[in-house]
Amino acid sequence: MNSQEKLYMPLGLYVHVPFCASHCDYCAFYKERPTPTSLKHYTHCLGLEIQNIDDRRAFRTVYIGGGTPGILGVEHIRRIGEQIHAKLHHKPVEWTVELSPSTVNEEKLEAWRSLGVNRISMGVQSFSERTLNLLGRKQKPQQVFRAYELIRKMGFKNVGLDLIFSVPGQTVEQFIDDLSTAISLQPEHLSTYCLTYEEGTRLTLRQGDGSDEDRDCDFYEKAHDFLESHGYTQYEISNYCRPGFASLHNRNTWLMADWIGVGPSASSQYGRHRYKNAPSLLQWVDAMENRRTVHRDITSLDDYSLATDQIIFGLRMNEGIDLTHNPHKVKLTSFFQELEAETLLIFNDQNIRLTAKGRLLCDAIAGEILAILE
Repeated sequence: MNSQEKLYMPLGLYVHVPFCASHCDYCAFYKERPTPTSLKHYTHCLGLEIQNIDDRRAFRTVYIGGGTPGILGVEHIRRIGEQIHAKLHHKPVEWTVELSPSTVNEEKLEAWRSLGVNRISMGVQSFSERTLNLLGRKQKPQQVFRAYELIRKMGFKNVGLDLIFSVPGQTVEQFIDDLSTAISLQPEHLSTYCLTYEEGTRLTLRQGDGSDEDRDCDFYEKAHDFLESHGYTQYEISNYCRPGFASLHNRNTWLMADWIGVGPSASSQYGRHRYKNAPSLLQWVDAMENRRTVHRDITSLDDYSLATDQIIFGLRMNEGIDLTHNPHKVKLTSFFQELEAETLLIFNDQNIRLTAKGRLLCDAIAGEILAILE
């Protein structure tokens, strides 16, 4: 897209809740165990940061993630909702909250629903107790079924489930069993993520780096075929949905639209800049209360870098990328033609999209594109 088009792209709000009751062995995200004091400071300072947002565009999407947003009490949910509503010009098209099965109850769901939340993303990861234990997930499969039933009972009609594959000791057949159980619940959306071995996590310290590209590809291909055959269409490498239920918030970020992140460690892409809040509750609270900037790792985004990111992130989406206004098209045309000859990519004048075979090599292709554009 050109800079003029970007002015009219939708605006998203991302709210990061940094609290977790326990730390999963594979997770490298910043998180804190909540206390009454930290929750009080968090909700107060979140209000200050949201109040400081100076943009007259309406938020088309709101996404509350973490961490574990479901750990918040009803009073905190309502307070955060009031703060967000003070900045809304109209009702968001999509308002998502991430929930862990162990945090779901009727009172909290009613609080989320009353705010306007219309989409639930629930982190299941697996229905196997062995796999959950290896990942350090403090939940039981039965909790997933109870939570899901309650979510539906409370009237939520857009529910997504997240699952992880290529876990040590897990077979493809076991993951297909997980997928089969998931689709038996009939969610509108499914996300399937390959386990990554992040440096410093308990899983990596215990297991070492167990990455295996061939094994990962086998899981990916079998899962893709299974989900497509059961009515879940892939629209992004890790995401599948029933018709009309693609995540608008995530799709907008892949399309290089603006989003504003609030809360400790939240990332933003806004005002032709990309930046991240301090990954520390104490530093973030101190900055908010003393009216100092909390932004870190600020990167300016010119037309060249945005055009590059449009391709790199756009490759992940099955719909492909419109290169009509992309200045890199001429420089990359011969490379795209080579990929097309290898049946990795479909190149139709102004549009490119990876084939199923090409999506297996998405990261490698993106790396080659970046090397060409250097």
